[in-house]
Order: sequence, then C-alpha cells, then structure tokens
Amino acid sequence: MKTPRSLSLALLVLVCVTGAHAQLVTGRLATSFYGWEQFDTTGVSHQRIRAFQNIQLSMTQGDLSVNTFIQGATNLAGDFGDVGRVRFYNLYLTWANIGKVLDLNVGRQAVYAGAGVGSIDGILARARFLEQKVTVTGFAGATVSPEFTGVRENMHDNYHFGGQVVTTLVPGARIGLSYMNRHEEREPYWTIRARDTSFAPVSYYIANDSPAQELGSAEARYEYANRFSVYGRYDHDFASDRTARAQGGARVYVTEALSLTADYIHRAPRLSYNSIFSAFVANAVNEIEGGVEYGFTPLLRAFARVAKVSYTDEQSTRWSVGVNNGYGSLAYAGSDGYAGELQSVSLQGSYPFFGRTVIPTAGLSYASYRLSKESSRDNALSVLLGAIVRPTQAFSFDVQGQWLTNKISQRDMRLQVKLMYWFAQRLSIFNGEGTQ
Repeated sequence: MKTPRSLSLALLVLVCVTGAHAQLVTGRLATSFYGWEQFDTTGVSHQRIRAFQNIQLSMTQGDLSVNTFIQGATNLAGDFGDVGRVRFYNLYLTWANIGKVLDLNVGRQAVYAGAGVGSIDGILARARFLEQKVTVTGFAGATVSPEFTGVRENMHDNYHFGGQVVTTLVPGARIGLSYMNRHEEREPYWTIRARDTSFAPVSYYIANDSPAQELGSAEARYEYANRFSVYGRYDHDFASDRTARAQGGARVYVTEALSLTADYIHRAPRLSYNSIFSAFVANAVNEIEGGVEYGFTPLLRAFARVAKVSYTDEQSTRWSVGVNNGYGSLAYAGSDGYAGELQSVSLQGSYPFFGRTVIPTAGLSYASYRLSKESSRDNALSVLLGAIVRPTQAFSFDVQGQWLTNKISQRDMRLQVKLMYWFAQRLSIFNGEGTQ
C-alpha cells in the first residue's frame, strides 16, 4: 500500500510556514468492535468480530491547517478473506482566507459542490465575493480508488473536475449552478469465454474504457417571511443527453404550528455513459408526495405523509404517520402496489440521566410484508438496546445490541462497542519549546 503523497506535501508546507508560533492540534480517536453470528447456506453458524480504529486529526497554525481522517480495520474472529486494511479518507492542507477572499485545499478530500460529489486527490478552491453573497467553487484531481489507499498513477483515465456558483443576492433566495466531469478506470482482468459455437474455453483479457459521467445542475430555494418556502432542482446528463433528475418542493405555514408540504421528484438511474449497465434499458421513476405537520409544543410534533410512485407501467403507494419529540418517536408506515405490500410500526427513544453522563437507548420495530399479492406474507421483528456513557467531556463509551428475526434468519444477534476520545492541545513543535 502506498501512503498518499498529499501527506508529505501537507506536512512539508506546514513546517515551512509555521514559524515560532504555537499550533493547535485537535482530534478524535474512536475504537470500535462489531460482532455477530453468521449462518452459511448449510445452517452452520460462525462467530465474527471486526475491529475498527478511526483517527481524525487537525493541526492549525493561523490560516493554515492539515486535516486527516484515517480508518484501520482488522479481524479478531472469523475469516473475511483479508487480514486488515487502512483507508485514508481525508488528508489535505487548507490555506484559509487568502486575500480575505479565497480558501484553498490541496490533497485527498471530499467534494460537495452541487452535481460534483465524491473524493479526489487534488485541489479545491472556494472564493467569496460581494460581501460573501456570491461563492464560486472549483475542483480538479484524480478519482480515489474504492480502497482509499494510494494515489492513482494513470490520471488520464481517472480524473474528476467541476465547479459550482452559489448566490444569495436575491433576498430570501439561494440559487446555484454546478457542473462535474468524472472518469474512473475499471481494472482489467482475465476470464474464460467460449471461442465459438464449439464452446471451447479460451482465456480472454477484458479491458474496459474509462466509465464517464458528465452532469450539470441548477437549483434554487426561496423562503418568504416564514409563510412559505419553495425548492427546485434540475440535473442534466450531458453524456446520455437526458434528464437525470428533476425535483420540486413546497412548504406552506398555515399557522405557526401547522404546515403543509408537497414534493415531486423524477429520477433516472445514474449510470456511467460507457459502462456495461448503460447497455440495458433503465427507466425513470416519478414520485409525488403530500404531507401535513403539526407542532403541539416546540418538542412534540406529529406528521402524516402519502406518496404515489409511478414506474413505466405500474404504480405504488406509500404512507406514514407518526409523532416525535426530543426523546423518541413512534411511527407507522405502509405501502402497496408494484413495490410490494408493507405494514410496519417502529418505536425508539432515549433519555439522559445524571447530567447527560448516561443516556440509555431502546428501539422496537415490527413489519409484515409480501412482495406481491400472490406471495405469502412474512414478518420481521427487531429489538435494539444500548447506552452512551460519557463521564467526562473528552471520553465516551457506547454499547449497542440488536436482535432480529425474519424469514431469512431465525435469530440474528449483533453487538457493537465504541470508545471515543476527543482532545485539543497547543504545541510548539517547530521551535523546540515543547507543549504549552
């Protein structure tokens, strides 16, 4: 495994510019264990335990900072086909407020810019103009492998670039335009294929073109004096020359406590232009939903929603009703039609004790469903119990257990334990003064 080159670059730049001032180091360490009993096709069960270590660190010096998020995983019991792996999710240098206008990120980072979403090994710049009422974002770099390890070498087949412009110049409105172009190489492989009608097996080397996505997006949101708000978005797939998504929504505040909602969305499967899946017919789905919400108190609110989903030649209906507050929720949901029949009830809650140092959590869910009117009805029941213990502001202990029974598993037991530690420390590691 290769360590991302952005780590060396980020640390080198930070060392060169820190001078004799102290650095603020903040971080979060999370150690977790996840165990369950797995049944194979012969009905034999095996115990599985997986361990994870998350490390999130930031070192800040004035307007400069190095940020990273790393995860390691290994097996403590059971055979997963690997001995463990390390993923570098984030590893980048930030230079903020350049000329009081520009923020610059260099390295491995997550991108959220309208149509442009994903991870890159590259550069992202964000500039603010007109009293921060216009924000312009641009990014470019190599796509990150699914393993989140080293930097890709053949960038001509693995790149992702784009940008976004957002303005709030219109009072009460937020308007954005964005664009992205993404290519990601698929690994070639050897396989066995039939030579001809004799079906003689022959080894073939399969090398696919770099799958491509090219999207443009426009979105707008407007809110008027706490009376109503509207939202719209349109995504166009330039590679396939079709609508990828069209969405609209509205919320009307009838009174301070009562509001009505309406939403519409048209979604086409998001497929790479020259991937094998683009050779098959993929139809869009249209969905319209209406709802009502009522607040009895600032914490206690009730809701009800119903939606109609339209496929090519079929339709489905779903509905939900429930109530929630700051300590829990109770909800009933159902559906029928082409997507199958479902009736479910869920209850979950938590309540803090001893100044929020102990927070027990519990959940119960029951569902009755069938895939079609001709199918038999099946049931599923799950129970969730856990607690969060936080004796200090810097440390917490989280344990959660789940029991599930359904048609597939007569019993499914899972347990997760997590230890978390937060810290913040001022250091002077580059001028020899030690910890302050």
